[in-house]
Amino acid sequence: MSQVLFLSDPSQADVSPILGMANELITRGEKVTFFSSDVFKGPIEEIGAEFKAYNREVDVFQQRNESDEEKPKSGLISALLEPMKFIDDILVQIRGLKFDYAVFSPAYPYANIITQLLGIPKTEQAVIN
Repeated sequence: MSQVLFLSDPSQADVSPILGMANELITRGEKVTFFSSDVFKGPIEEIGAEFKAYNREVDVFQQRNESDEEKPKSGLISALLEPMKFIDDILVQIRGLKFDYAVFSPAYPYANIITQLLGIPKTEQAVIN
């Protein structure tokens, strides 16, 4: 049984395709840990994957309301300017876990860095329209 790390931008377009892949791997006996935002916790846990949430304070993907007093940087700008805050949060949450490989959505910005730090291969899930 392999341990698989799934990394996804928390959008329906990115989560749906790799959620299906995670479900198939779980059916085959793989153990899946899946990072996303709280919005997708239910569907992720329903397939039997371990859900891990991005820390809300460093979640560059989270949606913010127009009424937020302090206008935060966009997710992409934050990702480019402060990627290690986000990456460090993920690494802290998976400390002590060993993964055989990672699967990530095509738009996921940190897959190369995270898989290099963990010393594991990565697989990009292609989106087919």
